[in-house]
Amino acid sequence: MCKIFDAHVHHLFEMPIEDAISIFKKEFPLTKTERQAFMSLPNEVSSSGEFYFDEMQNIRMLFLKYSFSPTAYAFAGLEHPLNVWQEDGEKLSKNYLRQASEYALAGYDGMKMLEGYPSMRKAMKRPLCDRVYDRYYAFLQENGIPITMHVANPEENWDITKADAHAISAGRVYDGSYPTRLALLDEVDGIMKKFPKLKLTLAHFGFLSYDIERARAFLDYENTAFDTTPGGEQLINMLSDWDEWQKVFESYQDKIIYGSDYYAFPMDESWEENFLRRPKFLREFFETDKEHTYLGKKFHGVNMDRKILAKIYWENAIKRLGNPKRIDENYLLQKAEDLLKIDGKRAEFADCDLRYIIQTVGCNK
Repeated sequence: MCKIFDAHVHHLFEMPIEDAISIFKKEFPLTKTERQAFMSLPNEVSSSGEFYFDEMQNIRMLFLKYSFSPTAYAFAGLEHPLNVWQEDGEKLSKNYLRQASEYALAGYDGMKMLEGYPSMRKAMKRPLCDRVYDRYYAFLQENGIPITMHVANPEENWDITKADAHAISAGRVYDGSYPTRLALLDEVDGIMKKFPKLKLTLAHFGFLSYDIERARAFLDYENTAFDTTPGGEQLINMLSDWDEWQKVFESYQDKIIYGSDYYAFPMDESWEENFLRRPKFLREFFETDKEHTYLGKKFHGVNMDRKILAKIYWENAIKRLGNPKRIDENYLLQKAEDLLKIDGKRAEFADCDLRYIIQTVGCNK
């Protein structure tokens, strides 16, 4: 049995952070997760197209790291002004650099970027390789700070005749007002041409199961990687040309990182089915040679070589991240106290969580 380092975990359901911690404590043993990286998503776009900001995402991820130390990591997200598309570029550039420096000192281990998600990219109106990010990327590259980035979505989501029912119902079908999948990937190329040593991981294999040569080209950069988070489903797509994709796994076995993209699910009658769905799929895909079903799609496990699996499940993330950075507890306390003074926060349990953070961290200092 390989040890599991899940490098892609979220806290997105509205529940008190104390409850989420309790649920994660039940979920991690059941998924055999011995280390975990919590990913922040402070800005998103609602199903109605609203670009919004959740003040609690970054602090919650750092507190989750605090709560699960010494096995946990936290990735912060850039906090964008709600009028980001109108903001002065120089002001934005300085803001992003300031944030990256602040998060590194506070004890975050990396950055999570959702800016390449089609609805986010449309709302923000700024390419991923825009010069407003140059200082930010340069700082991350210089200091070896990793990014996990979501770019694009499944190819079929740009064609309503091919998109699945879930994508359609979730509003993840894109017309001509959205950047295309290839345009988004071109923007990633633009980042890497300027910052070729950047530690950039594309989640969901970068949705590149449709283009094996482009996947190889991305991995040919010195510090790039993919994570295994289900999406699409990319792994199932690879089975149509598995002989070639197996060569990718073998050739780039040091550059593929396990991530399941699951959350602390509400503990209702479907709790176990919900949180286990993605980890179970990944384990069945990589570890068995039997037929299974995932989200209504049948697939056959590939029974991956165990030495390669050990790298994917554990060694690659350890090598990339090292030991978790020390958390600046004074920063965590001050941030919680500052946020508590702000009215009208989006998160439902914001003030409750902030008081809990202040009480917990303050009592342990």
